[in-house]
Amino acid sequence: MADERYNIFRSTVHWRYAMGKPYLAFFDARLIFFVALFLFHIRWWTLVVLVLAIAVFTVANQLNYSLESLWRLFRSRLVGQRRPAVPYTRLRRMVE
Repeated sequence: MADERYNIFRSTVHWRYAMGKPYLAFFDARLIFFVALFLFHIRWWTLVVLVLAIAVFTVANQLNYSLESLWRLFRSRLVGQRRPAVPYTRLRRMVE
């Protein structure tokens, strides 16, 4: 049975924990891309990018935003309030 399976901490493993954020120590594990970028190309600008990424991920975590919802918020602020019901390619052309 699933109730008999335990993790390394001897607590029951449930399916609902599968969508949790991955962490390495106390940082989001998706920062590994920026760490690898810095380690393979050590320059001042890659260090700045790494520090900015850590800051953005930390602030998003403090505000209880996931990376996906933060990206969705950024896109909605960029696009604005007007959202047509049809795609731009299906709009009729203006005629004089």
